[in-house]
Amino acid sequence: MPQAAVAIVAAVAAKGAAAGLVSLGLSSLAATIGGAVIGAATSFVGASLFSPKPDTSALSAGSRLSDRTQMVRQSIATRPIVYGETAVSGPITFMNVTDGKRKLQLLITLTGHPVEEIGDIWFGDTKVFEGAGAGNATGKFAGYATFWKGDGTEDGDADLLSAMRARNSEWTVDHKQEGCAKLYCELTWDQDVYASGIPKIKVRVKGKNDIYDPRTETTGYTDNWALVTADYVASSAGVGAGYASINEDDLIASANVSDEDVDLAAGGTEKRYVVAGVVDTGNAVGDNLRELLNPGAGMACRAGGEWAIHAGYYRTPEYTVDESWLDGPIRLRTRTSKRDLFNTVRAVYASEDSLWQPTDLPVLKSEVFIAEDQGKQIATDLQFLYTASPACGQRLQKQALFRNRQQIEVELQCNLKAMAVRVGDVVGFTRSAYGWDDKPFEVTEWRFAPRNDGDVIRLGIDMTLRETSAEGYDWTTADEKIVAVSAASTLPSPSDVEPPDGLDVTEVKYSTRDGGGIKVKVVLQSGEADDGFVSDYQFESRLLGELEWTVYPRVKGRPFLELFDVATGIYDWRVKAVSVVGPGSEYVTVRREIKGLGDTPATPTGVTISVSGGFVFLRWNRSPDLDVTQGGVVRFRHCQAASGATLATSTSIGDDVPGGDTMAVLPLKPGSYLVQFVDAVSTVSEPAVVTTDGATVLEYSTYDTVVESAVYDGTHDGTIVNDDGDLTLQGVGLVDDIIDFDAVSSIDAYGGIRTSGEYDWGSGLDFGSKRRMRLTASVTVEVVNVVDLIDDRAGTVDDWPDWDGEASGEGDCTIWVRTTDDDPNISPTWSEWQRLDSAEVYCRAVDPKAVLTVSDQSYNIRVSDMRITAEELA
Repeated sequence: MPQAAVAIVAAVAAKGAAAGLVSLGLSSLAATIGGAVIGAATSFVGASLFSPKPDTSALSAGSRLSDRTQMVRQSIATRPIVYGETAVSGPITFMNVTDGKRKLQLLITLTGHPVEEIGDIWFGDTKVFEGAGAGNATGKFAGYATFWKGDGTEDGDADLLSAMRARNSEWTVDHKQEGCAKLYCELTWDQDVYASGIPKIKVRVKGKNDIYDPRTETTGYTDNWALVTADYVASSAGVGAGYASINEDDLIASANVSDEDVDLAAGGTEKRYVVAGVVDTGNAVGDNLRELLNPGAGMACRAGGEWAIHAGYYRTPEYTVDESWLDGPIRLRTRTSKRDLFNTVRAVYASEDSLWQPTDLPVLKSEVFIAEDQGKQIATDLQFLYTASPACGQRLQKQALFRNRQQIEVELQCNLKAMAVRVGDVVGFTRSAYGWDDKPFEVTEWRFAPRNDGDVIRLGIDMTLRETSAEGYDWTTADEKIVAVSAASTLPSPSDVEPPDGLDVTEVKYSTRDGGGIKVKVVLQSGEADDGFVSDYQFESRLLGELEWTVYPRVKGRPFLELFDVATGIYDWRVKAVSVVGPGSEYVTVRREIKGLGDTPATPTGVTISVSGGFVFLRWNRSPDLDVTQGGVVRFRHCQAASGATLATSTSIGDDVPGGDTMAVLPLKPGSYLVQFVDAVSTVSEPAVVTTDGATVLEYSTYDTVVESAVYDGTHDGTIVNDDGDLTLQGVGLVDDIIDFDAVSSIDAYGGIRTSGEYDWGSGLDFGSKRRMRLTASVTVEVVNVVDLIDDRAGTVDDWPDWDGEASGEGDCTIWVRTTDDDPNISPTWSEWQRLDSAEVYCRAVDPKAVLTVSDQSYNIRVSDMRITAEELA
């Protein structure tokens, strides 16, 4: 089931009965029923308390609808229930060959109960018989198929049984299939007519016709949602609760709502909530009830031995809950978990216009809710398999969306005043501290709960409430989009067209002749379909996460297409074959990522390092990637460690060089040098690492070392010292601005991390007089992702670039210095700031500062060691 199915279920009273309250002592009673759920229900969110049948909930809309119209031959089959009007098929319960093997006799059992009417008949997607009664097929199958229908009653089955006995000696007077609707077919063989073998036969059926209506105290056929749901709850083929267990007032109110006329955008009206579908009695009862509740946006709950059925409409509060009801603390949840929220609804329905195949409804999305979700479109998929009206489907979409956004849930510990309400009731809750005055809530759970006051045990009631409002049910014709569905066609079915043979998606880079630089094209190619009537091929693509497919112009003959300048991303690509008469084959679909100029360049190879005169000379092999050598660069980083260097523990050094170069000169520092290729759109390769001990021909001795990381007592501008004593960037947000602490993944990073900050060292270098020195800056860093939570990640695990959420060179720490020839303590004149990696200076004093940066507010940099070493010739 989708995460926000319009379906709801009930819970059952667990222990004890009203009569038992007299015979038990209070403590025994508390022990017996304490914590027992007396009533529970959910609506649009949550889960059923029925145990679902394994695998049933995982079936796709297409396969589940296909099951309704699937004609199968099997020895044992369940007896389905048909509610409303829909197309059905069923098991072949009798098959025989007569007339010298020229005629095939088939009996298809449609339902396990009598029906109102059996109407039109289809072979596949072709209608071959129209209307009620018996007779011959029309069109292509005229003279080759004859039908008899039985509605499951003694009179309604008479002609069918008589025809079967006349043609099949095996079918005797003892074979009746009493109470089951059925279709008897006699097919006359012709190689051209039945070129594809036995056709798939389905029939239009107006279903169960003994449904009780308490408003008229009569039984008959109806597709009224509330009456149908009550029938399933009462029926022995369903829940088996009996009509006596159903609250009649609630049922009448819901039946009246279901019968209300709703205006349509195209003109006319339709009933608010109707049912058109097939219930498979082989499924779990809870699964079937959940599906039946969908078309009425409804709720069914059982409490105290009584069932309440509520259609999807706004009910005004029956009681007001205030402080006088309370018997303990209140637990308030103002927001639903992110994984249960959505702001976009995709849904399918099934109707005759689409031959009862799943058909997409217009996608419903709320820009307001998307903005509330930080601009991220979060979609859910719903299946209205018992809804035949696109207008009704859209009403259900809107209710699902708006009721999902009503997120406030309250758990109350109440005294016995709460005995007045039931699960499913709407109550008003007054709480001045929250600013609520009779705010409407639905009771979704109700249970007895013992209260322990020392040695005294008394009973209370725990209730769970979820907010509701009239706005969640608002609807006007302006909200409806008219859905144009092609009528059933007598042309060959699209499934008769053979699909193409596979699909290859290839990405190719090329250099333009007009000076446009490096570009990428996508080449789509498939094998030709094994079908002589295929004339064209249709290629389509859809970026992962988007709702609509991009359709490209059809190509004739060879299935080949080149697409230029396709944006990078993960795409679904598909192709179908199209016949000369118009229908298309099934799609052949593959998923491929288009990396474009952003695909990861190859790691540098052949990297070597040599030292001379206080510099290192790095050399490497030319990049094999066209978008690196033309428009890209080579980038360098440095790490103090001689082994185990990573991007996250390194800082930048030197300037980038053009991507076609194979050598660079950088300042000399001991440790590891990391070399990376960066392509024309800034995609970075994995680094190649070389190391040096920093030794030179000239011998130096250490004059002084300033270790700033010992205290970090300088001046901070956007930087702080964390609890571990590391220098790090400051968060943007303020604690006072936090509304919900439970929703904050990292308080230190609330509001994101500043992207840059400066730290002016607390101490510098004073040589006492002007001297020649070699200065070498040294920093030890780690770049970390401070707000990366698994629950916040989108997509599948396979698509995540990094499981641990570690940084990949997203931060940097550079050391800058200025020098003076004056006494630094008496009005010195300082030089301009210069970046320091390794340099030779001639001055009296040096004043350092550090500049910390990150490229993304999700990351932070931690500097655990920061120092400058001054050396002079030995």
